[in-house]
Amino acid sequence: MKRWIALALCLFMLLWGGLALAESAELVDEMQQGAMDALAAMIEGDFAAVTAQFDDTMAAAVSEDVLAAGWESVLAQLGGVTGVSAVQADADSRSVAVQLAHERGGSVFMLAYDEAGQIASMYIAPVTQAPEAQTRALPEGVTAQAVTLFAGTERELSGELLLPANAGAETAYVVLAHGSGPSDMDETIGGNKPFRDLAYDLAALGVGSLRFDKVTHAHPECPVTTIEQEYVQPIAEALRVLREATNASRCYLAGHSEGGMLTPYLVQACGFDGGIALAGTPWQLWEISCAQNLAVIDAMPQEQQAALLSQVEAEREKGLRLAQMTDEEAAQTTVFGISGAYLSHMARLDEAQIALESGKPFLFLWGEADFQVSREAFDAWQERLGDDARFTYRTYPGLNHLFMPAGEGDSILNAQAAYETPKQVDAQVAQDIAAWMAQH
Repeated sequence: MKRWIALALCLFMLLWGGLALAESAELVDEMQQGAMDALAAMIEGDFAAVTAQFDDTMAAAVSEDVLAAGWESVLAQLGGVTGVSAVQADADSRSVAVQLAHERGGSVFMLAYDEAGQIASMYIAPVTQAPEAQTRALPEGVTAQAVTLFAGTERELSGELLLPANAGAETAYVVLAHGSGPSDMDETIGGNKPFRDLAYDLAALGVGSLRFDKVTHAHPECPVTTIEQEYVQPIAEALRVLREATNASRCYLAGHSEGGMLTPYLVQACGFDGGIALAGTPWQLWEISCAQNLAVIDAMPQEQQAALLSQVEAEREKGLRLAQMTDEEAAQTTVFGISGAYLSHMARLDEAQIALESGKPFLFLWGEADFQVSREAFDAWQERLGDDARFTYRTYPGLNHLFMPAGEGDSILNAQAAYETPKQVDAQVAQDIAAWMAQH
C-alpha cells in the first residue's frame, strides 16, 4: 500500500462504502472528460498539466515530482496502460473513478473536484480479482426459502429465510442489516461472506434469520438519499415478510457496521424485540470517517501532514454543524465526501438515548482487531448506557471488522488486501448471540 500513498493524498476514504445518490448529467459529463484528460496527460508524462489543476491543498501536498514518482511506481508494478474498462462519476461527491487495464493487471484511478472545478484529491490503487469465498453447506435439518421484499414493485429485493430444524412458535429470528454501501444478502466483501456465515451458524443453534440484497446493490439506478430509504423501509418490509412466513413472535435485528450504528433506531422504528449491534458505535458516521482519515494521515511523511490536517479540520467543523443545518443547507453540503442531507438525519439521532428509552435489550459486539471502528468508538456504548442489565457487551481478541481472524499487519493502510483472503466468521459470535437471545 505504501507505494500508492503518494497519490492517495487528500482522498477522504470512507471504508464503509458510498451512497447511491442522484446525479447531474451535465456535471457528470464534465468530470468524466476532466478525468480522462488528466489520465491522458499522465500517460504522456505531462505531469505539469495535471498539477496545474490542483487546488491549494493538493498543490501544497503533491508536487510535480511526487506525482511523477507515484505514477512511475504504478507502471513498474502493473505495466503500461492498455485500455479503460469503465468510468463512473458521482455528482454529489464530485468524484470520478476510472478502471484501467494494464499489461499485468488493473488499477482504479480516482479524482475528486472542488466546487471551482479544481482537483481536490487523487488516488490510484491496484485492483485484484477477489478470490472465491469458502463454500458452506446448510447445517443439518435447516431449510432455506427464497423470499422477495417489495414483491411486484420496482424495488423488489431478493432474500433468503433460514428455518432451523424443528422450527416452531418459540423459535427466535433475526433480520440482518448491512453496513453502508451496495451489498448482496451475504454482505460479500472480497472473498468473505459474513452474513451467510452468521446466518448458517445461528441456524445450527436453532435461531432463524432473514437476509436480503441491499437496495443500493439491487437497484443502483434508484436514488437513495435518506436513512429511511436505505434502511428503515427495507428492514420494516423484511420484518413483515418474516412474520408472514413464520408467525414468529420473537424477532430481533442484527446490524453490522453502519447497520450496527443504527441498530437502536431501527429496532424502535421497525418494532423488533431487541437488537444486536455488530461493530457499531454511537458516534456519527462522519466522526468515524474523520478518525479513519487521521489514521491515514498519521502514516504519511511529516511534511505532508499539516495541509491534510487542515482539510480534515474543515470537514470536521462542517460535521459539527450538521444537526443545526436547514434541509436546504445540508443538501448543498458534503462532509468527508458524504451527502450532508443523508448525514443530517443521522446527526439528529442519539442512538444511545434511543436505546435507553426503548426499554428493550441490546447486545453490543466488537472485534478487538477492528481498524475501522476503534476501541474508543465501541466503548462509547457502555460509557453512555452504563451497566444496565438490558445491555450486554462482548469483545473478541484477534477478530477484525467482519468478526473474522485478522491477518498480521492488517491496518487501515491495507484495508483492501485485509479483506481479500477468504475466511469465516468466528463461531463464538453466533454462540454468544444465540445464548443472549435465549435469555431475552
